[in-house]
Amino acid sequence: MFPSYAKKIENNKLDVEQKLLTTKSNLVVDLDKCTGCGVCIDACPEEAITEGPIGAVGRGKAQTSKVDVDAKKCSYCGVCNIMCPFDAIKLSINGEPKLPIIEQQGFPKIAKSAKIDQDKCTRCVLCEEVCPRDAIKREVADVDQGHKASSTNTQYKIDFKLDEDKCTLCGICSELCDAYKIDYKEPTPLTVKKIGKLTHDSKKCDYCQLCITACPEEAIKLERTELATPKLTGKVDINLDSCITCTWCQVICPRDAAKVDKIFEGEYELVTEKCPAGCSTCVEVCPANALYIPPIEEAGQRPGKLMYNKDFCMFCGACVNACPADGTIKMKRTKVNWAGEETNLSKKIANKLMAEKTPKIQGA
Repeated sequence: MFPSYAKKIENNKLDVEQKLLTTKSNLVVDLDKCTGCGVCIDACPEEAITEGPIGAVGRGKAQTSKVDVDAKKCSYCGVCNIMCPFDAIKLSINGEPKLPIIEQQGFPKIAKSAKIDQDKCTRCVLCEEVCPRDAIKREVADVDQGHKASSTNTQYKIDFKLDEDKCTLCGICSELCDAYKIDYKEPTPLTVKKIGKLTHDSKKCDYCQLCITACPEEAIKLERTELATPKLTGKVDINLDSCITCTWCQVICPRDAAKVDKIFEGEYELVTEKCPAGCSTCVEVCPANALYIPPIEEAGQRPGKLMYNKDFCMFCGACVNACPADGTIKMKRTKVNWAGEETNLSKKIANKLMAEKTPKIQGA
């Protein structure tokens, strides 16, 4: 009989299936990626998605899904796929990724922009180290200590100056370094002091300055002018599918090479006097590492109050949904950044997403 429905959790993925006569639709939620932020719940036009025990799952106290999908209510339109900030939801039809609502021009895409300026980037490791979602793709060749210099693309010129009045053409410099060469001439009574010519090949010179130190007459001078900033060869980029636009890379980059535009803009407030003593649920579930409790640095020091870094908050709402106490957080999205023309449905969903959110215990 059609339609038929099925639901299963396999390989830590929630797979919701609808079979019609000629089509099979699968909505798959990657439970490793899902944070329980609730964006899909607010965005679902059919109210087919519900919230699970987010805080308990985030703390490792429960082995279940952070969200659940009603297979019969779901219209398999793909809005949740489009709106998920964590790339955790995928819709496929007959085994192929598909978003019918975009194909029918019924919904815009989310504007997600995260780029690294390759001209400014020095290929360092800072952004890769701090990214909370492993979204940085650093394709830089591994080099051992002895070959680090050759792995950079430093460009410079070396100016060689020789004081010919001091130089005796003794040959010490040419013995020490292949960059020097002396073309000797057969000495005669007239040329006994000038028996050749010393030349310097700047392409072979690495500016070690050993020649300057070794020259007994102090006749050699070298000057190096850097033409380009030294960089490791390779490329550092951002995987847009994994990026959550938290801006960690942008904030930490010493060269202003990373540029990230957030999916959501908004306002955030912590009411710490309402926080339960010893609770750190929001810190543990925050996918952007924006929430933190200052560490105790001295014996006897009282634990610090919960704090957040506004630069890194992406206004996803995971903390609001996970918090076990009423009124501890006030979050309000003020803008959803769309790519493309808005529709009536997208405007309706945006209004729902921009409503103020605060933790509220069910049944309280």
